[in-house]
Amino acid sequence: MNVIRLLSVTGVACTLAIAPAAAQTKAAPKAQVSAATKQKAAEENANPDALVLADFQKRIDAYMAIHRAAAKDSPALKETKNPADIKRVQDALGAKIRAARATAKQGDIVTPEIQNKFRRLMYPAVQPTAQDKAAPPSTVKDIPVQGTPVQGTSGKTLKADVNETLKENTEERKEEGKQPVVFKVNASYPDDTPLPTTPGQLLMKLPKLPEQLEYRLVGKTLIIRDVEADIIVDFVPNAIQ
Repeated sequence: MNVIRLLSVTGVACTLAIAPAAAQTKAAPKAQVSAATKQKAAEENANPDALVLADFQKRIDAYMAIHRAAAKDSPALKETKNPADIKRVQDALGAKIRAARATAKQGDIVTPEIQNKFRRLMYPAVQPTAQDKAAPPSTVKDIPVQGTPVQGTSGKTLKADVNETLKENTEERKEEGKQPVVFKVNASYPDDTPLPTTPGQLLMKLPKLPEQLEYRLVGKTLIIRDVEADIIVDFVPNAIQ
């Protein structure tokens, strides 16, 4: 009887010890593909995810057509180090793009199924794997031992860095009276707020953008920013899971 009780207590203890570790890894986002995409995939014998990414490319191409048309009638940016000159040209181009897509809203370019695809693409970069959990410790911080997968180690560090950056940026803006980033299509990025650097591990997972556009990770929100017009083209809320 005592042996049975001991085994039962041991089993409960093991369960409690394991539970916190399991809770640290959030379940991967489930695929969300529209009925229209599924039907098209069936008709064309195509991969639904490939169709979603192709749709994203078409929407980016449509935006770039607007960008190029607006740029023809806007002052060209000459080589300069004067921030005021750069801002003047950005504002002029941004105004024309806003007028051309005045009714644009969040999700026009990154539709719900594209947002879901982006979250699924980025998920592995910020999650530990079973191999990583079993890997022996490294003698150098954040650098795995020879032959050990780096995904989970860098993923945990990356996610922690994202959370810490979000906290620091929020506190810094409050302390210095800086403007918050307004997540709104066609909105300008605040002049006095530094542009956060998007980790390369995430950029490698996402579709390539034209040189006039860029991804920026602001906290857990992924924005697509028009560099030349300094406007938010679209964004993905809760991009980091």
